[in-house]
Amino acid sequence: MSGLSTFRVDPRSGVGIAAQIRTRIAFLIADGELAPGDRLPPVRDLARQLGVNVNTVRSAYAKLDADGLVRTRHGVGTVVLATGVESPHTGALPLGVNTVAVLVGGLNPFYLSLLRGVEDVAAEQGTLVLVTDTRDSPTLAEAMIRRLIARGVDGIVAVSVGGIGTNAGAPPIVYVDQPDRTGHVLLFDGHGAGYAATRHLREHGHERIGIVTAPLSWPNVREVYEGYVQAVGEADGRLVAEVDEFTVDAGRAGLERLLELPDPPSAVFAAGETLALGVLHEAKSRGIDVPADLAITGYTDSPAAALVEPPLTMVSVPAREIGIQAMQTLAELIRGKKLRTRRKVLDVELVLRESCGSH
Repeated sequence: MSGLSTFRVDPRSGVGIAAQIRTRIAFLIADGELAPGDRLPPVRDLARQLGVNVNTVRSAYAKLDADGLVRTRHGVGTVVLATGVESPHTGALPLGVNTVAVLVGGLNPFYLSLLRGVEDVAAEQGTLVLVTDTRDSPTLAEAMIRRLIARGVDGIVAVSVGGIGTNAGAPPIVYVDQPDRTGHVLLFDGHGAGYAATRHLREHGHERIGIVTAPLSWPNVREVYEGYVQAVGEADGRLVAEVDEFTVDAGRAGLERLLELPDPPSAVFAAGETLALGVLHEAKSRGIDVPADLAITGYTDSPAAALVEPPLTMVSVPAREIGIQAMQTLAELIRGKKLRTRRKVLDVELVLRESCGSH
């Protein structure tokens, strides 16, 4: 059970600890590392290993039980159930339940909201949802796709995941937030988001506006960056802090880089919520007054952005709605409905709070 023995939770990811545990175990079951009949570690043992409350582990186990992946029996423990998959894409679970996999680039509040939309539709249809975190690794994403095909999942929702090529025998796939894809694709208006967040800062007198962004080689990130460029008129490469991932620590590192400039920016657009939280934390740790000395806007949104001090001005995306639409589309494809391929772009909205100095 090496997949659990090396597992660690991330309390700063913005995703509940119980959800992280449940997601990891569900993946290990889908991947075959946890086989039918295997026992999960006792609740107290796993809680001690992860350094979390026993009730958190109980909650994760209870959700896995409700999903039909495990069964907990007094005196026996928590045992992995057989999925009953007979052949690819037949949905041959014990009660005729289809299984779909959701691949996400990483676990953060944005994905959590999207997953709720997917699971809302899946629950109505009795569909089992397995969630796989690809950790923003194209190589890992491709490997996961192959394994999921081998396990016979009925469909896949791929969210902000690179590295997925054409795989023989693949089930229906709906792509989310991947502008470089063809087929069934649902997108946010990333260009509009980058433009709106940056244009708002310009309208309030800021001329030197920096950006903290994930790798510009990622197509969804590039669109947001191009919106930023349109708003500033001409990008100054010194004001572009490109970081490796969407994390709070990466956001802090990005702002640190911008503040080292001889003429640092008076405002920063962070092209991701966790990046924006990192920018804010770094600014406050240095005694910088936000927004008096540094205005901040960000992209995507969640309750966390409204709870920090000062609350962050963000471009909000309809994450739950896109999850609903992705699952609805996938369900129709699984049922064999012939759908015309489409490329749908969902609108975004600038939510004004205090971090930009205009609210």
